[in-house]
Amino acid sequence: MMMGFLILASCGNESVDGSPDEAYRTINIEGEDFQVPNEPERIVTDFYAGELLTVEANVVGAGPIAFDNPFLEEELEGVEDIGDPPNVEKILELDPDLIVVMYDENLEQLEEIAPTVQIPYNTATNVEDMTEMFGDIVGAEEEAQAFLNDYHDRAKEAREEIEGLVPADATFGLYEITNDNELYVFGKNFGRGGQALYNALNLEAPEIIEEEVMEEEDVLMLSQEVVPEYAADYMFLTSYDPQNQHQAKDQLEGSSVWEGLDAVQNDRYRLNDYDTFYPYDPISVYHQIDLFVDIIKEMEKEG
Repeated sequence: MMMGFLILASCGNESVDGSPDEAYRTINIEGEDFQVPNEPERIVTDFYAGELLTVEANVVGAGPIAFDNPFLEEELEGVEDIGDPPNVEKILELDPDLIVVMYDENLEQLEEIAPTVQIPYNTATNVEDMTEMFGDIVGAEEEAQAFLNDYHDRAKEAREEIEGLVPADATFGLYEITNDNELYVFGKNFGRGGQALYNALNLEAPEIIEEEVMEEEDVLMLSQEVVPEYAADYMFLTSYDPQNQHQAKDQLEGSSVWEGLDAVQNDRYRLNDYDTFYPYDPISVYHQIDLFVDIIKEMEKEG
């Protein structure tokens, strides 16, 4: 598979007498070497709980964002919230043998606690790469492949379920309104269901989104006046509003521009729950496939 960004080396840490310590090995991510235990038993992460749980790693501490993910609720039972930024004292109490982080807060202190791997955002851009990478990091290649086999089977079944329901030339778009009244359109790899919609279900975005969003930063801020130019046949909106007031969302939905969109007038628009569609770890993407299939079936039934 596509693993150019992660290469496993045969060397490892050195033991006290200078000989290689067979309990460790070296991995290389984005050109940087990290020492990791061969079989980590207690893992702490600031952001990658879902990715680690995908390959059945034992996560004992996770950043608070993981606990907002409805797909991880059962898997996170008994897992400790390490705070944001990570609380070093809390992590020390958890006695991890591996720490995996996206961000660099307290990085030097974390490295003193246990081997620490920093994986920058967007190191892997699809379920396949992400699953394989984490399988290699924690020595769970078989678990990674088993998940991918299941994922690919489900994606194939899901495509067959909506085949014939969706016109061959239909387009799909993902949008978000924030509590600051900022409107965005998203591509394949910025959460909001992009990997499930565009990769797993193999559905198409409007050409302008393909060119101006997916081929660029994968997210683009829009003024509400130009929304019709970026509109799709099927449209999904999330509302980011930590205070749950959603005034900006209500204003957008009540605007003449929004109400005039073909997707809205033809009942092919849905408001998607932010916490459900924000995450893009492999477990979440797997479940988002089913949610999109159900939504599309409902749209076509009502249409």
